[in-house]
Amino acid sequence: MRKRYSLSVRNGFVVFCVAGAIAAAACTDPLSREPYAGQHQPQRNILIPNIDDDNGDGVPDVNAIPLPAGTDDDMLQIQVFPEGKLPLRTMVRADISEPWTYFARAFIRQASPDGSRFAPPPVELNLADIRREGVVIGVEAADFPASDRPPTIEVKVMFETREGQPLHQEKLLCRVAPFLLSSCLDPAEQVQVVKTRATEQFVRNLEPLVVAAGAELEIVEGVSIPEHDIWIQDAVEIGYATDGERLMHIALHGNRGRELDAVFAKKALGRNFGVIKRGDFRGKSAEWIDWYGNLEVSPPVKAKGRDFRNGRIYAGTQAERAMHPEVIKFLEAQGAQGPVLWLDTSWLVIGHVDETVSWVPSKVGAPFRMMIPSPRLAVEIIKQAEQHAPGGILNRGTKREGDKPGEFERPVAEALRDKGLMATQERIQEKIDAVRRTLQDELGVADADIIEIPVLFNSDKSWFPGRYFAETVNMVNGLLVGKDYIVPDPRGPLVDGKDVLLQAVKDRLEPLGCRVVPLDCFYPYHRWGGEIHCGTNATRRAGPSMT
Repeated sequence: MRKRYSLSVRNGFVVFCVAGAIAAAACTDPLSREPYAGQHQPQRNILIPNIDDDNGDGVPDVNAIPLPAGTDDDMLQIQVFPEGKLPLRTMVRADISEPWTYFARAFIRQASPDGSRFAPPPVELNLADIRREGVVIGVEAADFPASDRPPTIEVKVMFETREGQPLHQEKLLCRVAPFLLSSCLDPAEQVQVVKTRATEQFVRNLEPLVVAAGAELEIVEGVSIPEHDIWIQDAVEIGYATDGERLMHIALHGNRGRELDAVFAKKALGRNFGVIKRGDFRGKSAEWIDWYGNLEVSPPVKAKGRDFRNGRIYAGTQAERAMHPEVIKFLEAQGAQGPVLWLDTSWLVIGHVDETVSWVPSKVGAPFRMMIPSPRLAVEIIKQAEQHAPGGILNRGTKREGDKPGEFERPVAEALRDKGLMATQERIQEKIDAVRRTLQDELGVADADIIEIPVLFNSDKSWFPGRYFAETVNMVNGLLVGKDYIVPDPRGPLVDGKDVLLQAVKDRLEPLGCRVVPLDCFYPYHRWGGEIHCGTNATRRAGPSMT
């Protein structure tokens, strides 16, 4: 067991200690890192829901018979030291109060021939053991806080005679750690990608880049996954829960009604990796809007008098369409990264927020920068390119058999003469500027901390008229691994042998200490409506900060 707490039933003071040390020594709070001495400074008893699978049987531990003491880190142990003399054959019970009664369990540790184990109450006390070690209450949560279930669990510990006569009652308070979304700035341990026939080459090219950046590549594949369902970002939201010392990764199951959602959930469940699900597939009417590329979190920010130490969640809306209400209700009930910030993505075909904003670290000034797409900058760059090196090509080298003229690969000069295309850039720039104002107002991001990334947008009257898609690849939609930003290779026009769109991004990010690494994802990702971020996911470490 990782943690043990000591509690005097007379004064109710709690002291945190490491690795089973008994109270009365000076300890350190892992949340604040401030030293605590003695028993007169109350601590928070924090537990992570026991929803991982330590023994690898494919069943969350909370659904199994409680494991022997010392083999499961997910049980919060609280030592209760009764004061005064207890009669022989004293019984102890521990009950969970509403509304957690059906979502948490309490056990009493007792000796057995095979070693001490947690047993369901009531348990008869061994008075000799109690004098030495107290009564150890094990508390196990089966779920996270919810809109009708606050983060605090109340445990009633009752000492009684064998006949049920009450001797003493004490209340213990435990706090369930919130489910938190990971920021893209958190260090990546693993990067996930789906391998099908269409993505084989991309996966081969991605792996050495991920490894070089200090992470592992986890390849998700299976005969049940359709070849076109390559959007692992949308199938799962990988977050975490922490008690300030230990961290459990948590996969939030997708609501797309597709095989990949369940395949990854089954694959992910394991030691220190749990799976939860909120909501269900809402049908065709909610396609794309419920996908998790439309659910992101900012880095830690301060805005409007509030300190979002774990970042703030944001999601996109398309008129009356918005992220699944059950998912939003659950996230806001965690009390840590909400309320959800809604961004207008109604002008986009897919409508995901990861098409409109992302983040990179910085060693200069503020610790991060916010990236947003900029049609205005893209037009400016390609105009200059055409002046310096006439005959440049957009989406250079991407033409495939069956493409219509100018559908993907297109001369820069032709694009600049296209009045409709140029008017579209002005129209979309206004939409993006409005999103930018919302983000700055609600997240407190300064102008100096925003980086514009060149992207051209377009529309098709036969395909979601009035909504737009990226004409050139959207380099906002990249993958950050450590300080390496893996961007979709823009295949822009060349000037002096350099891709002017890629160089613009390098010029803006590399002085901040962020290495820009291009990777071709035009087929299948860009052609099928997404980029690198859409086609990857990441399991990330996080610090001890908790709200």
